[in-house]
Amino acid sequence: MDQKIFSKFNVYDQIGCSLVGSIGLLVIIFNIYLLSRTGLIPPFNAETLIVWLIVAYFLGHVIQATSNMFIKENKTDFSDSEKEILDKARNYFAVEKQSLNEVYLLCYMLSSAKDITGQVQSFNAYYSLYRGWLIVFVFESIFLLFFLVANWFNYGHLLIFI
Repeated sequence: MDQKIFSKFNVYDQIGCSLVGSIGLLVIIFNIYLLSRTGLIPPFNAETLIVWLIVAYFLGHVIQATSNMFIKENKTDFSDSEKEILDKARNYFAVEKQSLNEVYLLCYMLSSAKDITGQVQSFNAYYSLYRGWLIVFVFESIFLLFFLVANWFNYGHLLIFI
């Protein structure tokens, strides 16, 4: 059996977690500065770059896990066109007794296994990247809204929120 080391390693996933974590880290630093108005921001230079990258990568994984809790995929409710395609796949694979969800999972498994060009992996990585960014920016919008209300509509803070 030929088994590759890092057969599941995907550069898109690693970059996606790093980017989500970097944006999340920048948002957190901005919020700390906004709340404290002091120089509590740690230095960012060549000496601390590795620490920043590790923290951003870890934070990216935390944000991705959080986004998986909030954004759930509904793979049981299909549109009419999806049902038509899945019925064709059901007939093609001769699995008439399987549910549409099981046929969908079979198609997904086969498309992932035959992903020679890497398009399925890159699509999944982009999807998780955008889902992570959505969570970061929704939480930041909620934070800034509460910050704005707490400071009773200071016009300078209103510009930051917009």
